Amino acid sequence: MKKSYSILALVMALGLITIPVFSQEDKKPQSETITAPAAIVAVPQGQATPEQIVQTPILPGTEPENTLQVTQPEEMSIYGEVKSLDEATSSIKLQYYDYDNDEEKTADVVLEKDTKLENAQGLHDIRVGDWVDAVYVTKDGKNIARSVIVEKEEEDIPVKADTKTDEKPQEAAPEE
Repeated sequence: MKKSYSILALVMALGLITIPVFSQEDKKPQSETITAPAAIVAVPQGQATPEQIVQTPILPGTEPENTLQVTQPEEMSIYGEVKSLDEATSSIKLQYYDYDNDEEKTADVVLEKDTKLENAQGLHDIRVGDWVDAVYVTKDGKNIARSVIVEKEEEDIPVKADTKTDEKPQEAAPEE
């Protein structure tokens, strides 16, 4: 009986010793460092110098101190009435209701060549008084339209001619 307890104790001790060997965590010693860029800087193509590329040691599990988070501009949507058009700057002035501040406001939205238009071929098809839904981003202080949906009045939309008639089709005469 003592022999079986000795064997059991030996197996348990062996198990406790080998657990750290088979654990799934990959712990690195704190003295080991990893290098990563300290900052990401937007520089015009071909103008970066070696001094602008800096490597900084980072300890595992820590965040770099001088990193720059790059985010895409937030898309905004505005629904309003066209108050004026400026073909020289390819922009439209919209009057809309700001629900956050409970007041009427105006905003200028610039149309670019890659702006997607619906119910209009270009700025020349948009009229004062039309209602538009514009999705835009703010870039360099300007509201740049990504897409513009124009809502035309019913009288402005061409109606297709009705091809149906009240007459019944004549049946073909039986062949003899």
